[in-house]
Amino acid sequence: MKKNTIKSIKGFKDILPDEIKYYKYFEDISSKVSEQFSIDELRTPIIEKSELFNRSIGDATDIVTKEMYDFVDKNGDSICLRPEGTASVVRSAIEHSLIYDRGLKKQKYWYYGPMFRHEKPQKGRYRQFSQFGVECYGFSDTNSDLELLIIGNSLLKGLNIDNVTLHINSLGDIDDKKDYEKKIFDHISSHVSRLDKYQAETLAKNPLRLLDSKSDNVKELLLNIPTLYDSLSNKSKSRFDMLLRKLDDLEISYLIDNSIVRGLDYYNDTVFEWRHQSLGSQNAICAGGRYDLLVNMMGGDTVPAIGFAMGVERIIELLKLNDDLKIQKNISIPIINTSLEKETYVHLISKNLRTTFGKINFFNTDSSASLTSQLKHAMKVNDTFVIIITDENIKNKSLTIKTSENQMSDMVVKWDELITYMRKKYE
Repeated sequence: MKKNTIKSIKGFKDILPDEIKYYKYFEDISSKVSEQFSIDELRTPIIEKSELFNRSIGDATDIVTKEMYDFVDKNGDSICLRPEGTASVVRSAIEHSLIYDRGLKKQKYWYYGPMFRHEKPQKGRYRQFSQFGVECYGFSDTNSDLELLIIGNSLLKGLNIDNVTLHINSLGDIDDKKDYEKKIFDHISSHVSRLDKYQAETLAKNPLRLLDSKSDNVKELLLNIPTLYDSLSNKSKSRFDMLLRKLDDLEISYLIDNSIVRGLDYYNDTVFEWRHQSLGSQNAICAGGRYDLLVNMMGGDTVPAIGFAMGVERIIELLKLNDDLKIQKNISIPIINTSLEKETYVHLISKNLRTTFGKINFFNTDSSASLTSQLKHAMKVNDTFVIIITDENIKNKSLTIKTSENQMSDMVVKWDELITYMRKKYE
Protein backbone atom coordinates (compact mmCIF):
# COMPACT_ATOMS: atom_id res chain seq x y z
CA MET A 1 0.00 0.00 0.00
CA LYS A 2 1.35 3.44 -0.94
CA LYS A 3 2.18 5.91 1.83
CA ASN A 4 -0.30 8.51 0.57
CA THR A 5 -3.26 6.10 0.57
CA ILE A 6 -6.25 7.43 2.52
CA LYS A 7 -7.43 5.06 5.25
CA SER A 8 -10.58 4.96 7.35
CA ILE A 9 -10.74 7.09 10.50
CA LYS A 10 -9.68 5.48 13.77
CA GLY A 11 -12.68 3.83 15.42
CA PHE A 12 -14.65 3.64 12.17
CA LYS A 13 -14.66 0.29 10.37
CA ASP A 14 -15.64 -0.97 6.95
CA ILE A 15 -18.06 -3.87 6.99
CA LEU A 16 -16.72 -6.25 4.36
CA PRO A 17 -18.73 -8.85 2.38
CA ASP A 18 -17.74 -11.79 4.64
CA GLU A 19 -19.15 -9.91 7.65
CA ILE A 20 -22.25 -8.48 5.98
CA LYS A 21 -24.04 -11.85 6.27
CA TYR A 22 -24.00 -11.57 10.07
CA TYR A 23 -25.51 -8.09 9.96
CA LYS A 24 -28.22 -9.24 7.55
CA TYR A 25 -28.95 -12.21 9.80
CA PHE A 26 -29.30 -9.87 12.80
CA GLU A 27 -31.50 -7.44 10.86
CA ASP A 28 -33.76 -10.27 9.68
CA ILE A 29 -34.20 -11.82 13.15
CA SER A 30 -34.64 -8.50 14.98
CA SER A 31 -37.29 -7.23 12.55
CA LYS A 32 -39.19 -10.54 12.70
CA VAL A 33 -39.20 -10.60 16.52
CA SER A 34 -40.40 -6.98 16.54
CA GLU A 35 -43.26 -7.86 14.22
CA GLN A 36 -44.22 -10.81 16.45
CA PHE A 37 -44.71 -8.36 19.33
CA SER A 38 -46.58 -5.81 17.13
CA ILE A 39 -43.82 -3.20 17.43
CA ASP A 40 -43.69 -0.53 14.71
CA GLU A 41 -40.42 0.63 13.14
CA LEU A 42 -39.36 4.28 13.47
CA ARG A 43 -36.41 5.88 11.66
CA THR A 44 -34.82 9.14 12.78
CA PRO A 45 -31.97 11.28 11.30
CA ILE A 46 -28.40 10.58 12.38
CA ILE A 47 -27.89 14.33 12.95
CA GLU A 48 -29.82 16.09 15.71
CA LYS A 49 -29.59 19.35 17.66
CA SER A 50 -26.97 19.08 20.41
CA GLU A 51 -29.52 20.42 22.90
CA LEU A 52 -31.55 17.23 22.48
CA PHE A 53 -28.85 15.15 24.18
CA ASN A 54 -27.67 17.86 26.59
CA ARG A 55 -31.18 17.91 28.00
CA SER A 56 -31.99 14.19 27.86
CA ILE A 57 -28.76 12.34 28.62
CA GLY A 58 -27.51 15.01 31.02
CA ASP A 59 -24.86 17.68 30.48
CA ALA A 60 -22.68 16.13 33.21
CA THR A 61 -22.47 12.70 31.58
CA ASP A 62 -19.37 11.42 29.79
CA ILE A 63 -21.33 11.10 26.56
CA VAL A 64 -22.12 14.82 26.43
CA THR A 65 -18.91 16.20 27.95
CA LYS A 66 -16.36 13.91 26.29
CA GLU A 67 -17.79 11.62 23.63
CA MET A 68 -20.36 13.46 21.52
CA TYR A 69 -19.45 14.47 17.96
CA ASP A 70 -20.90 17.99 18.10
CA PHE A 71 -20.13 20.98 15.92
CA VAL A 72 -21.55 24.27 14.68
CA ASP A 73 -22.95 24.07 11.15
CA LYS A 74 -22.92 26.76 8.46
CA ASN A 75 -26.12 28.26 9.87
CA GLY A 76 -24.49 28.68 13.27
CA ASP A 77 -26.58 25.90 14.85
CA SER A 78 -25.03 23.49 17.34
CA ILE A 79 -25.71 19.99 15.99
CA CYS A 80 -24.28 16.53 16.58
CA LEU A 81 -24.13 12.97 15.34
CA ARG A 82 -26.57 11.05 17.53
CA PRO A 83 -24.79 9.16 20.34
CA GLU A 84 -27.83 6.99 21.19
CA GLY A 85 -31.33 6.30 19.92
CA THR A 86 -33.79 6.84 22.78
CA ALA A 87 -33.69 10.65 22.83
CA SER A 88 -34.20 10.82 19.05
CA VAL A 89 -37.22 8.52 19.26
CA VAL A 90 -38.69 10.63 22.08
CA ARG A 91 -38.10 13.81 20.07
CA SER A 92 -39.85 12.31 17.05
CA ALA A 93 -42.73 10.98 19.15
CA ILE A 94 -43.35 14.42 20.67
CA GLU A 95 -42.92 16.28 17.37
CA HIS A 96 -45.41 14.07 15.52
CA SER A 97 -47.88 13.53 18.41
CA LEU A 98 -47.24 9.79 18.35
CA ILE A 99 -47.60 9.16 22.08
CA TYR A 100 -49.85 11.98 23.31
CA ASP A 101 -52.66 13.76 21.51
CA ARG A 102 -55.50 14.95 23.77
CA GLY A 103 -54.64 11.93 25.89
CA LEU A 104 -52.11 9.17 26.32
CA LYS A 105 -51.42 6.92 23.31
CA LYS A 106 -49.83 3.56 24.06
CA GLN A 107 -47.22 2.82 21.42
CA LYS A 108 -44.19 0.58 20.86
CA TYR A 109 -41.39 1.41 18.42
CA TRP A 110 -38.17 -0.22 17.31
CA TYR A 111 -35.21 1.41 15.60
CA TYR A 112 -31.94 0.33 14.06
CA GLY A 113 -29.03 2.36 12.80
CA PRO A 114 -25.60 3.92 13.37
CA MET A 115 -24.67 5.88 16.51
CA PHE A 116 -21.48 7.86 17.18
CA ARG A 117 -19.32 8.35 20.28
CA HIS A 118 -15.71 9.48 20.55
CA GLU A 119 -14.66 6.64 22.86
CA LYS A 120 -11.38 4.76 23.03
CA PRO A 121 -11.67 2.05 20.35
CA GLN A 122 -11.25 -1.56 21.48
CA LYS A 123 -12.76 -4.94 20.73
CA GLY A 124 -16.54 -4.57 20.71
CA ARG A 125 -16.36 -0.78 20.94
CA TYR A 126 -16.18 1.54 17.93
CA ARG A 127 -16.75 5.25 17.40
CA GLN A 128 -19.42 4.43 14.86
CA PHE A 129 -21.55 1.53 16.03
CA SER A 130 -24.98 0.11 15.29
CA GLN A 131 -27.81 -0.06 17.80
CA PHE A 132 -31.09 -1.91 17.74
CA GLY A 133 -33.59 -0.58 20.25
CA VAL A 134 -37.16 -0.99 21.46
CA GLU A 135 -39.09 1.82 23.18
CA CYS A 136 -42.54 1.39 24.80
CA TYR A 137 -44.67 4.42 25.71
CA GLY A 138 -47.78 4.80 27.86
CA PHE A 139 -47.18 1.65 29.92
CA SER A 140 -46.43 2.17 33.62
CA ASP A 141 -47.00 -1.13 35.44
CA THR A 142 -44.59 -4.02 35.96
CA ASN A 143 -46.26 -6.02 33.18
CA SER A 144 -44.69 -3.64 30.66
CA ASP A 145 -41.27 -4.09 32.29
CA LEU A 146 -41.82 -7.85 32.11
CA GLU A 147 -42.87 -7.79 28.46
CA LEU A 148 -39.81 -5.76 27.48
CA LEU A 149 -37.57 -8.31 29.20
CA ILE A 150 -39.44 -11.09 27.38
CA ILE A 151 -38.84 -9.24 24.08
CA GLY A 152 -35.12 -9.05 24.84
CA ASN A 153 -35.02 -12.73 25.78
CA SER A 154 -36.90 -13.68 22.61
CA LEU A 155 -34.48 -11.69 20.48
CA LEU A 156 -31.42 -13.33 22.03
CA LYS A 157 -32.96 -16.79 21.64
CA GLY A 158 -33.92 -15.99 18.04
CA LEU A 159 -30.28 -15.11 17.39
CA ASN A 160 -29.18 -18.42 19.00
CA ILE A 161 -27.16 -16.57 21.65
CA ASP A 162 -26.85 -18.60 24.85
CA ASN A 163 -24.97 -18.23 28.13
CA VAL A 164 -26.22 -14.72 28.81
CA THR A 165 -27.04 -13.39 32.28
CA LEU A 166 -29.74 -10.81 32.97
CA HIS A 167 -28.44 -8.33 35.56
CA ILE A 168 -31.27 -6.26 37.04
CA ASN A 169 -31.65 -3.49 39.60
CA SER A 170 -34.03 -0.74 40.68
CA LEU A 171 -33.02 2.92 41.00
CA GLY A 172 -36.35 3.78 42.61
CA ASP A 173 -38.21 6.98 41.82
CA ILE A 174 -36.66 10.44 41.55
CA ASP A 175 -36.73 10.98 45.33
CA ASP A 176 -35.09 7.60 45.97
CA LYS A 177 -32.32 8.47 43.53
CA LYS A 178 -31.68 11.86 45.15
CA ASP A 179 -31.61 10.35 48.64
CA TYR A 180 -29.18 7.63 47.62
CA GLU A 181 -26.95 10.06 45.74
CA LYS A 182 -26.73 12.09 48.96
CA LYS A 183 -25.79 8.93 50.90
CA ILE A 184 -22.99 8.20 48.44
CA PHE A 185 -21.77 11.80 48.53
CA ASP A 186 -21.81 11.98 52.33
CA HIS A 187 -20.10 8.59 52.61
CA ILE A 188 -17.24 9.37 50.22
CA SER A 189 -16.78 13.16 50.41
CA SER A 190 -14.54 12.89 53.48
CA HIS A 191 -12.25 10.61 51.42
CA VAL A 192 -12.20 12.76 48.29
CA SER A 193 -8.41 12.95 48.45
CA ARG A 194 -8.33 9.25 47.52
CA LEU A 195 -10.20 9.92 44.28
CA ASP A 196 -8.62 10.90 40.99
CA LYS A 197 -9.84 13.99 39.15
CA TYR A 198 -12.41 12.11 37.08
CA GLN A 199 -13.81 10.24 40.09
CA ALA A 200 -14.07 13.47 42.09
CA GLU A 201 -15.99 15.10 39.23
CA THR A 202 -18.33 12.08 39.08
CA LEU A 203 -18.93 12.32 42.84
CA ALA A 204 -19.88 15.98 42.47
CA LYS A 205 -22.05 15.64 39.37
CA ASN A 206 -23.50 12.11 39.34
CA PRO A 207 -22.61 10.06 42.46
CA LEU A 208 -24.66 7.04 41.31
CA ARG A 209 -22.19 6.46 38.49
CA LEU A 210 -19.55 5.50 41.04
CA LEU A 211 -21.50 2.29 41.73
CA ASP A 212 -20.38 0.75 38.44
CA SER A 213 -16.79 1.96 38.75
CA LYS A 214 -14.13 -0.65 37.96
CA SER A 215 -11.63 1.08 40.27
CA ASP A 216 -10.61 -1.02 43.30
CA ASN A 217 -10.16 2.22 45.23
CA VAL A 218 -13.77 3.31 44.64
CA LYS A 219 -15.07 -0.20 45.35
CA GLU A 220 -13.28 -0.15 48.70
CA LEU A 221 -14.78 3.23 49.60
CA LEU A 222 -18.28 1.92 48.83
CA LEU A 223 -17.92 -1.31 50.83
CA ASN A 224 -19.89 -0.22 53.89
CA ILE A 225 -22.56 1.85 52.19
CA PRO A 226 -26.12 0.41 52.29
CA THR A 227 -27.24 -1.19 49.01
CA LEU A 228 -29.47 0.73 46.68
CA TYR A 229 -32.22 -1.84 47.21
CA ASP A 230 -32.14 -1.37 50.99
CA SER A 231 -32.46 2.38 50.48
CA LEU A 232 -35.57 2.25 48.29
CA SER A 233 -38.90 3.57 49.49
CA ASN A 234 -41.52 0.96 50.34
CA LYS A 235 -43.38 1.80 47.13
CA SER A 236 -40.32 1.36 44.90
CA LYS A 237 -39.23 -1.78 46.74
CA SER A 238 -42.72 -3.30 46.39
CA ARG A 239 -42.73 -2.54 42.65
CA PHE A 240 -39.34 -4.16 42.12
CA ASP A 241 -40.26 -7.22 44.20
CA MET A 242 -43.42 -7.67 42.11
CA LEU A 243 -41.40 -7.65 38.89
CA LEU A 244 -38.97 -10.22 40.29
CA ARG A 245 -41.86 -12.50 41.28
CA LYS A 246 -43.20 -12.32 37.73
CA LEU A 247 -39.79 -13.21 36.33
CA ASP A 248 -39.72 -16.17 38.73
CA ASP A 249 -43.18 -17.25 37.58
CA LEU A 250 -41.95 -17.35 33.97
CA GLU A 251 -38.69 -19.03 34.99
CA ILE A 252 -36.62 -16.18 33.57
CA SER A 253 -33.33 -16.26 35.47
CA TYR A 254 -31.75 -13.02 36.67
CA LEU A 255 -29.11 -11.62 38.99
CA ILE A 256 -29.89 -8.64 41.24
CA ASP A 257 -26.90 -6.36 40.68
CA ASN A 258 -26.49 -3.19 42.76
CA SER A 259 -23.88 -1.87 40.30
CA ILE A 260 -26.41 -1.56 37.45
CA VAL A 261 -27.22 2.15 37.42
CA ARG A 262 -26.93 2.95 33.67
CA GLY A 263 -24.88 5.88 32.43
CA LEU A 264 -27.74 8.17 31.45
CA ASP A 265 -29.50 10.56 33.83
CA TYR A 266 -33.05 9.86 32.67
CA TYR A 267 -33.55 6.37 34.13
CA ASN A 268 -35.76 5.48 37.11
CA ASP A 269 -36.98 2.27 38.75
CA THR A 270 -36.12 -0.82 36.65
CA VAL A 271 -32.69 -0.93 34.97
CA PHE A 272 -31.04 -3.99 33.46
CA GLU A 273 -28.28 -5.42 31.30
CA TRP A 274 -27.76 -8.73 29.53
CA ARG A 275 -24.10 -9.75 29.76
CA HIS A 276 -22.02 -12.38 28.01
CA GLN A 277 -18.74 -13.30 29.69
CA SER A 278 -16.91 -14.24 26.47
CA LEU A 279 -16.68 -10.55 25.53
CA GLY A 280 -14.42 -9.58 28.43
CA SER A 281 -14.79 -6.05 29.80
CA GLN A 282 -17.21 -5.07 27.01
CA ASN A 283 -19.68 -7.76 28.05
CA ALA A 284 -22.96 -5.81 28.07
CA ILE A 285 -24.78 -6.76 24.87
CA CYS A 286 -28.20 -5.27 25.65
CA ALA A 287 -29.21 -2.73 28.29
CA GLY A 288 -32.04 -0.42 29.21
CA GLY A 289 -34.58 0.61 31.77
CA ARG A 290 -37.56 2.76 32.66
CA TYR A 291 -37.56 6.51 31.97
CA ASP A 292 -40.93 7.91 33.06
CA LEU A 293 -39.82 11.57 33.25
CA LEU A 294 -37.89 11.92 29.99
CA VAL A 295 -40.79 12.81 27.69
CA ASN A 296 -41.78 15.65 30.04
CA MET A 297 -38.14 16.79 30.33
CA MET A 298 -38.06 17.01 26.53
CA GLY A 299 -41.07 19.33 26.39
CA GLY A 300 -43.85 16.76 26.05
CA ASP A 301 -46.54 15.60 28.43
CA THR A 302 -45.81 13.13 31.21
CA VAL A 303 -45.68 9.73 29.51
CA PRO A 304 -44.36 6.59 31.24
CA ALA A 305 -41.78 4.76 29.13
CA ILE A 306 -39.34 1.88 29.13
CA GLY A 307 -36.88 0.61 26.53
CA PHE A 308 -33.60 -1.08 25.72
CA ALA A 309 -30.78 -0.84 23.20
CA MET A 310 -28.65 -3.67 21.85
CA GLY A 311 -25.05 -3.22 20.72
CA VAL A 312 -25.02 -4.88 17.31
CA GLU A 313 -21.23 -5.14 16.90
CA ARG A 314 -20.98 -7.12 20.13
CA ILE A 315 -23.80 -9.37 18.95
CA ILE A 316 -21.89 -9.92 15.69
CA GLU A 317 -18.82 -11.00 17.67
CA LEU A 318 -20.96 -13.63 19.43
CA LEU A 319 -22.48 -14.83 16.16
CA LYS A 320 -18.99 -15.37 14.76
CA LEU A 321 -18.11 -17.53 17.77
CA ASN A 322 -21.15 -19.77 17.26
CA ASP A 323 -19.91 -22.75 15.23
CA ASP A 324 -23.44 -24.19 15.15
CA LEU A 325 -24.93 -21.09 13.53
CA LYS A 326 -26.14 -21.79 10.02
CA ILE A 327 -26.90 -18.60 8.13
CA GLN A 328 -29.00 -19.42 5.10
CA LYS A 329 -27.69 -17.78 1.95
CA ASN A 330 -29.59 -17.45 -1.28
CA ILE A 331 -28.52 -20.00 -3.88
CA SER A 332 -26.23 -18.51 -6.52
CA ILE A 333 -26.27 -19.91 -10.06
CA PRO A 334 -23.61 -18.81 -12.56
CA ILE A 335 -24.45 -18.17 -16.21
CA ILE A 336 -21.60 -18.50 -18.70
CA ASN A 337 -21.86 -16.82 -22.09
CA THR A 338 -19.70 -18.06 -24.97
CA SER A 339 -21.71 -16.45 -27.76
CA LEU A 340 -19.93 -13.80 -29.76
CA GLU A 341 -22.82 -13.17 -32.17
CA LYS A 342 -25.37 -11.97 -29.59
CA GLU A 343 -23.68 -11.04 -26.32
CA THR A 344 -26.82 -9.35 -24.93
CA TYR A 345 -28.78 -12.63 -24.98
CA VAL A 346 -27.24 -13.68 -21.67
CA HIS A 347 -28.70 -10.59 -19.99
CA LEU A 348 -32.17 -11.41 -21.34
CA ILE A 349 -31.91 -14.95 -19.95
CA SER A 350 -30.64 -13.64 -16.59
CA LYS A 351 -33.50 -11.15 -16.37
CA ASN A 352 -36.12 -13.82 -17.09
CA LEU A 353 -34.60 -16.20 -14.53
CA ARG A 354 -34.49 -13.51 -11.82
CA THR A 355 -38.13 -12.70 -12.51
CA THR A 356 -39.13 -16.37 -12.29
CA PHE A 357 -36.99 -17.27 -9.27
CA GLY A 358 -36.86 -14.27 -6.95
CA LYS A 359 -34.99 -16.06 -4.16
CA ILE A 360 -32.16 -17.34 -6.36
CA ASN A 361 -29.17 -15.22 -7.30
CA PHE A 362 -28.04 -15.38 -10.92
CA PHE A 363 -24.79 -13.81 -12.00
CA ASN A 364 -22.99 -13.58 -15.31
CA THR A 365 -19.36 -14.62 -15.46
CA ASP A 366 -16.71 -12.57 -17.27
CA SER A 367 -17.37 -13.34 -20.93
CA SER A 368 -13.99 -11.90 -21.95
CA ALA A 369 -12.27 -14.77 -20.13
CA SER A 370 -11.76 -18.22 -21.59
CA LEU A 371 -14.42 -20.89 -21.10
CA THR A 372 -12.02 -22.80 -18.84
CA SER A 373 -11.52 -19.74 -16.62
CA GLN A 374 -15.24 -19.02 -16.52
CA LEU A 375 -16.02 -22.62 -15.56
CA LYS A 376 -13.38 -22.55 -12.84
CA HIS A 377 -14.89 -19.40 -11.37
CA ALA A 378 -18.45 -20.74 -11.73
CA MET A 379 -17.66 -24.00 -9.95
CA LYS A 380 -16.31 -22.09 -6.94
CA VAL A 381 -19.72 -20.46 -6.58
CA ASN A 382 -21.89 -23.49 -7.37
CA ASP A 383 -20.37 -26.88 -8.08
CA THR A 384 -23.74 -28.57 -8.69
CA PHE A 385 -25.41 -26.37 -11.32
CA VAL A 386 -24.08 -24.12 -14.09
CA ILE A 387 -25.91 -22.58 -17.07
CA ILE A 388 -24.04 -22.05 -20.37
CA ILE A 389 -25.18 -20.08 -23.42
CA THR A 390 -23.57 -20.82 -26.80
CA ASP A 391 -24.22 -19.60 -30.35
CA GLU A 392 -25.89 -22.96 -31.01
CA ASN A 393 -28.18 -22.44 -28.01
CA ILE A 394 -29.30 -19.08 -29.33
CA LYS A 395 -30.11 -20.53 -32.75
CA ASN A 396 -32.08 -23.42 -31.22
CA LYS A 397 -33.63 -21.36 -28.40
CA SER A 398 -32.09 -23.70 -25.87
CA LEU A 399 -29.63 -23.65 -22.97
CA THR A 400 -26.76 -25.87 -21.95
CA ILE A 401 -26.62 -26.90 -18.31
CA LYS A 402 -24.15 -28.82 -16.16
CA THR A 403 -25.68 -30.49 -13.10
CA SER A 404 -24.47 -32.85 -10.41
CA GLU A 405 -27.17 -35.30 -11.52
CA ASN A 406 -25.47 -35.76 -14.91
CA GLN A 407 -21.91 -35.67 -13.47
CA MET A 408 -21.50 -32.06 -14.66
CA SER A 409 -21.45 -33.07 -18.32
CA ASP A 410 -23.22 -30.91 -20.90
CA MET A 411 -26.99 -31.29 -21.28
CA VAL A 412 -29.02 -29.23 -23.74
CA VAL A 413 -32.52 -28.23 -22.57
CA LYS A 414 -35.35 -25.98 -23.72
CA TRP A 415 -36.45 -23.01 -21.59
CA ASP A 416 -39.54 -24.82 -20.24
CA GLU A 417 -37.43 -27.86 -19.33
CA LEU A 418 -34.99 -25.64 -17.44
CA ILE A 419 -37.81 -24.01 -15.46
CA THR A 420 -39.33 -27.39 -14.58
CA TYR A 421 -35.96 -28.77 -13.49
CA MET A 422 -35.17 -25.75 -11.33
CA ARG A 423 -38.59 -25.75 -9.65
CA LYS A 424 -38.14 -29.39 -8.66
CA LYS A 425 -34.62 -28.75 -7.39
CA TYR A 426 -35.00 -25.41 -5.60
CA GLU A 427 -38.66 -24.84 -4.68
